[in-house]
Amino acid sequence: MTTTMISKPSPLTPTETHHPAYSQSLPCTEESVGITRLSVAATLRAWGLEDLVDDARLIASELATNAIRHATRHTPDPEQRGSFRLKVERPSENLVRISTFDRSRAVPRVVQATETAESGRGMAAVEAVACRWGIDPKPWGKGIWAECAKDSPKPDTEAVILPAWCP
Repeated sequence: MTTTMISKPSPLTPTETHHPAYSQSLPCTEESVGITRLSVAATLRAWGLEDLVDDARLIASELATNAIRHATRHTPDPEQRGSFRLKVERPSENLVRISTFDRSRAVPRVVQATETAESGRGMAAVEAVACRWGIDPKPWGKGIWAECAKDSPKPDTEAVILPAWCP
């Protein structure tokens, strides 16, 4: 049995940019999606950003699910799946960036899932609640991030990914 170490720094730890951040490595298992939601909610509450908890949990849940799905697609053995990294940053007083990093190079995209489809709505949900989102390709995989801001209007589903009102 493989034991995965999970780091748990304080949600108020400043990064090199002197903005608070929280980072955690999680195994690529279904249980990690729930841990991701709990970690993000606890971090935002510690920062006094309760208004963003629901949107941030949704974003984190979808990004974690994508990271796990891509990691497990080619590795059916749970002992060999590895991990993904969750990062929650606060680049400004009212802005939160949630990121996941994994070793897959598969890029998520927004698709129009049919009413009967069992999956395929994750990035559409992220786009609906985030003020912007993006992809950071890495030599070893990728990072996917999405931002939500306090007191920002929700983007229209027809809106551009980077609306002007996003801080």
